[in-house]
Amino acid sequence: MSVALFVRHGKASAFSSATDYDQLSPPGVEQSELLGEWFADERLQADAVFVGPRKRHEQTYACVTRVMATRGLRIPEPTMLPELDEHDGISLVFKMLPELAAGDPELADIAESIAKAGRPTADHVLAAFKRITRRWVRGEVGHDDVEPWNAFRARVARALEKIAVLGRGKTALVFTSAGAVAAATAEALGVRDEERVLDLSWSLYNGSVTELDFTGERWGLRTFNATPHLRDKRLVTSV
Repeated sequence: MSVALFVRHGKASAFSSATDYDQLSPPGVEQSELLGEWFADERLQADAVFVGPRKRHEQTYACVTRVMATRGLRIPEPTMLPELDEHDGISLVFKMLPELAAGDPELADIAESIAKAGRPTADHVLAAFKRITRRWVRGEVGHDDVEPWNAFRARVARALEKIAVLGRGKTALVFTSAGAVAAATAEALGVRDEERVLDLSWSLYNGSVTELDFTGERWGLRTFNATPHLRDKRLVTSV
């Protein structure tokens, strides 16, 4: 039996078109460093490391491994897997909001509030994100420039296949985003209710650890969304 520890990246600059979301915030750095301390306390030994393609994935990995190195623990150089990228739901929101608001009173209120404020607030974007992505995963809306939800699910499944090549008795450390962690967990549990997969992703904390085990092509869940390293409630964040 092998184990893959899926780490959701530390807190980034969430939900604003005017900022670079793909960048760890100061709390995100702190969350990641504390995770590195916890891994060091646990004397984690990894046989392989996989990192998604975003800056926030690599930055989380870098913070974790830097702290581990100060404690005398080193892990293998990472393999970047494009399949571990997050879905593009946030891009879908900005592309589709004006069109969808015309037939959805709740989205119309959000669009009007954004127009009055001059720029979207995190609350407005998050509200629109949750409403539009539910329709997206049901196949009701989409955009030619945005990867379809079912293609995202298939992509994460391919990532699991690549990780499983490690074979038996191995430990993998995986740095990615909430949607990919949720999709991987759903694969392990056989979840095909896509709205439930969204619910899983929204529940994930920044810097959390989800532990999946695998034997060949068969995957299972051991722990989900664990944050034993985040004792300061200020650092328990989800966006």
